[in-house]
Amino acid sequence: MTASFPTIESVAFAAGLDAKGEVEAKEASRLYREGNYEDAAKLFARLTSEYPDLNIFERNLGACFYYLRKPEPAISNLRGYLNHRKDIPADDKATVERWIVEMEALRAQSAAAVPPSPAQTEPPTSLPAPSTQAAPTAPAGLDVSGNNASSEDATPRRPIYKTWWLWTGVGAVVVAGVVTAVLLSRGSNDLCAGSGNRCEVIQ
Repeated sequence: MTASFPTIESVAFAAGLDAKGEVEAKEASRLYREGNYEDAAKLFARLTSEYPDLNIFERNLGACFYYLRKPEPAISNLRGYLNHRKDIPADDKATVERWIVEMEALRAQSAAAVPPSPAQTEPPTSLPAPSTQAAPTAPAGLDVSGNNASSEDATPRRPIYKTWWLWTGVGAVVVAGVVTAVLLSRGSNDLCAGSGNRCEVIQ
């Protein structure tokens, strides 16, 4: 539905606009009546800048943003209109104040619906900063995921009796025993032969 343009637009035309300003004001009013608030807002913004004493342009610019559902510029211009103009008719003042309330509610609703961006979310201070060094390379076959059970199932342990170092140690012990026995027996035979007596085994 096309919004009705406020009747107080006549104040702007009666305030002594030059020819250029009057043409732009009429064009902005036409666009506004047709519901073309984007283009109307562009003209009213220029008129507000060029004719700052005519607060009606500030009011109409705020009205364009109100119908465009843009809370920030709508509130800014509508409040500027209320602050800068003192002889506002009571009915128009009530309308502008209602628009401001609606825009404030829309702004609060939009802010609540938008989640904070990653840049606004600070990481917990209790966590250490990530290391810049490269992660150590895990040995082949080692599960670094923390699932110890899966690692043991994937690579079962070899029984101790199949290890090479066990049999190497056993072999060394056997060889040492044989060498010791041979040396002891040889020394005993030499002792018996030297004494001329028969060596007897002590039971």
